[in-house]
Amino acid sequence: MYGEYGLSDRLEATLNFPVFRRASFPTLTPGQGVGDPEIGLRYGVLTGKWPLAVGVAVEAPLGNPNVFGRDRTDPSIVLRLPTGDGEWNVWTRAALSHTLGKLPAFFTLSAGYNKRTGGFTDQYSYGAQAGYQFFQKAWLTATVRTLASVRAPDPGQFAAIGLGEGVAYSTAALGTSVAVTKNLSATADWAVGFGTLRNVYSGSQYTFGLAWEW
Repeated sequence: MYGEYGLSDRLEATLNFPVFRRASFPTLTPGQGVGDPEIGLRYGVLTGKWPLAVGVAVEAPLGNPNVFGRDRTDPSIVLRLPTGDGEWNVWTRAALSHTLGKLPAFFTLSAGYNKRTGGFTDQYSYGAQAGYQFFQKAWLTATVRTLASVRAPDPGQFAAIGLGEGVAYSTAALGTSVAVTKNLSATADWAVGFGTLRNVYSGSQYTFGLAWEW
């Protein structure tokens, strides 16, 4: 679940909350439960043709880092399948956007820094996105993003399925958002990893959703 709420013409509150997170393998019982919610504020520093926004967000350790999947035929075989990483962390982010003249198109450059606790190594991210609107109804977007650690990760720290220590990846994604009604849109995204992949599983990822704007 993701939401944004405007508090003023420049300030908005954000929420990114994985209400239900589930990981499974064919031979194991699944690890599932609530994930770690992220609550933040974003401020529009610049407006006009080159809007710049900066934000800060706190991620709370509501998920469970100690969930294990067990082999269905041999319960002594276990694999860690957490729903959270058990830490508080603070993201600071900045994004610069620009619309392409009279074209219904835009691009955005973004960067962020993740200050971590619990002994985990800090992370940084950067990325870019371009979008074009068709028939005043459908947006098509292309996105690239990289997440990396500021130094070599600690191999003694907990790490599993995209959570914990040393998570690193680059992704390329295509997405679309189609207006169903004045307020409701349907979204679909496809993403694939490339480059350095650490403590994540590779492969295509598909995401579908509904967005409501009022």
